Amino acid sequence: MRRFLLKLGITTAVLLALAYGLDTLITHNLRLSDARMFHTYNAIYNENLQCDALIMGSSRGQVQYSSSIIDSIAGLNCYNISVDGRCIDAEVTIYNFYRRHCPKPKLIIQNVDWGTLLMSNGYEREQYLPYLRSDKLLYKEIKDREEFTWADHYLPLLRYAGYHETIKEGLGLPAKMARAKNIDKGFIATDKAWDGAAFRQIDTLGINVNPEAIEIFDRYLAQCQSEDIQVVMVYAPFYIGATRKMGSAVDTMFALYQSFADRYGCQILNYTYDSISYDTLNFYNASHLNRRGAELFSTKLAHDLKELLNTIEQ
Repeated sequence: MRRFLLKLGITTAVLLALAYGLDTLITHNLRLSDARMFHTYNAIYNENLQCDALIMGSSRGQVQYSSSIIDSIAGLNCYNISVDGRCIDAEVTIYNFYRRHCPKPKLIIQNVDWGTLLMSNGYEREQYLPYLRSDKLLYKEIKDREEFTWADHYLPLLRYAGYHETIKEGLGLPAKMARAKNIDKGFIATDKAWDGAAFRQIDTLGINVNPEAIEIFDRYLAQCQSEDIQVVMVYAPFYIGATRKMGSAVDTMFALYQSFADRYGCQILNYTYDSISYDTLNFYNASHLNRRGAELFSTKLAHDLKELLNTIEQ
């Protein structure tokens, strides 16, 4: 019996050592990966970003706000930390991660729209894996809504189970992952022409909100106010045909965000009815600008931001 227990103990120790070694290797490589889903977390963790302004949003933030254009015109040092396919919960999570690793920004350019105040659906949950074990605050913040267990946080390798491409990426093997090509300070320009197929299939559009998302947004704005961080909410261009399908919901959306702006002293810049929104040459679908549209929009936004910030400072 003693011999059996000794062998069992040795085997367990060896397996744990191997598991911790593999976990360390995979995690280290993923933190250096150029895969798109890991890019922003890795930039925050590895580069000690020194930004006075952050751009926050979903994919509409990621592909529509050119950090460099805004920098060059408004005299800022921006970084775009928008999260593809996600809502305000994930946006605030990456912002909190940024605050743990980088200095406090003076300004946040917050994209807002009909989908901001919903809860994310777990899309690209893998983005958290390289930091889930080492960052206790990250684990605590996301464990319930992303369905991570205590074992994912404390035990090696378990959180990678089922993510075969992520594991291959971490082991340095060929992996089918979208790469962070042509990313400029978090901004991803998209060279696609207009495709209105999905837009034509929708008769009406509305705005939905989630109570938990409302609470997250409210706490986030309250924190920014308490820390003297200026938040500018921005309605980026949305194809006018889609806006018309929203009907009166557009005014409901405007009133909702205005209530937050009034409560926390935020400014709002609205490009819903800007000329950019009327030309499909600027879009690759109804809700996302292509490179041409993003550059036009970022230029307009930068000039308006410069004027707005000068007014605030006076």
